[in-house]
Amino acid sequence: MKAKLTFFILLIFSGFIFYVGWTQIKIKPNSCGIVQSKIKGTSEELVIPGNYSWHWDFLIPTNAKLITFEMIPFNTNKSISGNFQSYDVNGTYCDYLNYYFNYSISISYTPEALLNLYKENFISNNEDLNAYLSNAADYMAQMASNYYLKRSSEDSSFNPQAVKRDELMAAISSYRDFPYLDIVIFSLTDFKLPNYNLYNKQKYQLDFNAKNESTTINSDISSNTLTEEEL
Repeated sequence: MKAKLTFFILLIFSGFIFYVGWTQIKIKPNSCGIVQSKIKGTSEELVIPGNYSWHWDFLIPTNAKLITFEMIPFNTNKSISGNFQSYDVNGTYCDYLNYYFNYSISISYTPEALLNLYKENFISNNEDLNAYLSNAADYMAQMASNYYLKRSSEDSSFNPQAVKRDELMAAISSYRDFPYLDIVIFSLTDFKLPNYNLYNKQKYQLDFNAKNESTTINSDISSNTLTEEEL
């Protein structure tokens, strides 16, 4: 009887030890976890749903914590807009050089990428991850917009939607300043380019009018000036 009781107690204790260290059941689907231990530091073993994971670090009270991150693509919409100050022939501000670009962006990442970002102090929790991804999307959108503006200033017939993905990815390759990320979708959904043709036409007309006005004034001054002989 005593042996059975001892066995039963050991079985319960073993089950408790196993449960405390079993990290797999502590995370939700479509997420992953990183074990941070006061004794061992950051564990290299990621906690992923469907993969058996057990960490002795949790057997010591307050020694370890499990930091969870969502493992779903980060989807966002970004808008870049601005204007190059311009005026019409009457000197009134106009919107010929206004522009905007609207983007739909989806960014993915692997569990290993999250571990690297965490170890390199880019992120410390899921909120940091979302902020990091949002900043990366902002940067990508700005780089793409800069490229479109440059191309449109060089070619008035330029159409941003005709740019192929490979060309665009090369143009915004500096997004790798945000490491460990993969662009799933980078789509230009709407845009307005500066109207350089109309602006240049208006600017030419403004300059032409100013030149004519100056010539007329000089002519009037000359006609109203008496020579010494006339005096």
